[in-house]
Amino acid sequence: MSYPAHAASSAAHMRASINPRPSLAGHEVVIRRDPASTPDQLTRADAAWPARLRRIVRAALAHWDHLDLAEAAGLLTTELATNAFRHGRGRDIAVRFYLTDVHLVIEVDDGSPCTPVLRCPGPDDESGRGLLLVQALAEAWGVSPDGTTTWCTLPLTA
Repeated sequence: MSYPAHAASSAAHMRASINPRPSLAGHEVVIRRDPASTPDQLTRADAAWPARLRRIVRAALAHWDHLDLAEAAGLLTTELATNAFRHGRGRDIAVRFYLTDVHLVIEVDDGSPCTPVLRCPGPDDESGRGLLLVQALAEAWGVSPDGTTTWCTLPLTA
């Protein structure tokens, strides 16, 4: 399966592809959303998940001897997961992260067919910068054709 990608080095949307398999090592965390959460007001349980996922990714990277990616991967995971909780409409959120020969791949499936959009927030806006951070930090990022999964990659260091 190939997904359209956005090169992080360019503001223009570029076409590329990523073959997310085969993976050398990986994890999947599936979260059942709290039905009481709304896009404007997450429950305490749902609001805690992005930080929890950041710690899980950091622990996996330490185990895989790629702790050098922990800060960037943690931030990317947090941003994608937060977007899933705020904007996704699926009952479950699945977070997958795995190694290929040359990349760490992070995928967040929120079950929503709505494609995320890069926004240009004003200087006083309190939100709207998540995908801008993803674009700045990731080597590439994109959305699955059905709109349910947002993914990004970081290059593995030697």
